[in-house]
Amino acid sequence: MGKLIKYEFRKQLLSKIVVGVVIAALEIYFALGLLLEKEGWLGMATAFLIFAAFISLFYFSFESIVTYSNDLRTKQSYMIFLTPRNMFQVVGAKLITTILQIVLTGCAFAAIAIGDVLLVCAKFGKVQELFDMLKEFFKALTGVEIRLNEVAYVILMMLVAWLVFIAMAMFAITLSTTLLSNWKYKGVVSVALYFALDWIVAKVATLVVPTGFLQSEYLVVNTEAWAFIGVYLGALALCYVGTALLLEKKVSV
Repeated sequence: MGKLIKYEFRKQLLSKIVVGVVIAALEIYFALGLLLEKEGWLGMATAFLIFAAFISLFYFSFESIVTYSNDLRTKQSYMIFLTPRNMFQVVGAKLITTILQIVLTGCAFAAIAIGDVLLVCAKFGKVQELFDMLKEFFKALTGVEIRLNEVAYVILMMLVAWLVFIAMAMFAITLSTTLLSNWKYKGVVSVALYFALDWIVAKVATLVVPTGFLQSEYLVVNTEAWAFIGVYLGALALCYVGTALLLEKKVSV
């Protein structure tokens, strides 16, 4: 599977290079603003970096979906489905590549943000004041102290939900190009199926979580909290197995 993951990364390498060049240019702009003490430059660079972070995360996710769709609908990489490979490995490699891209991109932007903030505070001698301010701001906003387990849980929940979104889209695309390949409105049906799956998963998740659970004042990492993630992990597993089986029976040699 390692070779498959490397292959998927190479296919989507160009977008990573473009984002890297843009971020490098923004960091140079930020550094110049810091050295010359140009507050306007610092503000503009920060705003563009935040914008680039959000756009990159969403784009890389949709790029994975579009790449998978092209793999099935066109000659682009279609041969990978015709080789004597286990389709569970092929689909797994695509999902792993997607989550790795999201995690690595998020970590990279987080590291850049932390580094830039520390540089600014170090230059003006206000590092401790920054941490105190952030802690007080979070407490005033949520009414609770910052706790590492809750932060880790929220990050994990977001990653799982994001990966389920990708897996459901891949399942809908696979269904459209296999069982529904001769249907006149297969695209509409697959999109409707995706939204139906999303609605069902969300409804099931609400059955194991009390109302208001996702509001900060009710966030407690307990059994119900893990059950909430468990529902989405179950949906991920079903979409993964369904996609692999469809490819195994309808596409693979």
